[in-house]
Amino acid sequence: MRIGQFAARTAVLGMLLATAGVLVAAAPAQACKCVTSTTTEHADAADAVFSGTVRETRKTTADDSGRLKGTVTYVVDVDRVYKEEGTVVTETVRVSSARASATCGLGDLPPGTAYFFFAQARDAGFRATSCGGSQPLSDAFRAEVEAVLGTGKQMVPDDAKPELVLTEVETAVPPTLGRVAAPGAAAVLLGLLGLVFVRVAGARR
Repeated sequence: MRIGQFAARTAVLGMLLATAGVLVAAAPAQACKCVTSTTTEHADAADAVFSGTVRETRKTTADDSGRLKGTVTYVVDVDRVYKEEGTVVTETVRVSSARASATCGLGDLPPGTAYFFFAQARDAGFRATSCGGSQPLSDAFRAEVEAVLGTGKQMVPDDAKPELVLTEVETAVPPTLGRVAAPGAAAVLLGLLGLVFVRVAGARR
């Protein structure tokens, strides 16, 4: 009897453990939890704040340690820069982030996506997370950022910069001393001849 009860209890315990395992496996991954911050706080914490359009999204492969697994790099054409602190934002930059939103990444942003980046400077570009203030570009959010950081500076792409045109200037050879002095010498000579003529005419009288 006791053996039967033990077997029954074991079976029930096994079913409970199996059910718990299914529930754990079915539970969604823990979502990214961000501390609520204002745009001013995000701007203060960022090394660079800029808006731009994603030209390309590159998935980074993992190294031997797996530390780069799930990382993406965005090639971004910058259109306006609002903050540069200890770094320089050029016309085209690279911004890295986690692919998964559960790890506070920006995800796979498709080419053509207009975005506002609040980024930290890195050796080969910048890094941004969904908790740092980065988000899709909108007129309302741009106005909010400009209320904190001003209007920023417009980035001019290379193909829109004015072309430098060199104009050839004609150079004239300076006149020689003889050419410069000739008109004056002729005037002096005419004056002397006129004086001589006056004296000769006076002597004849």
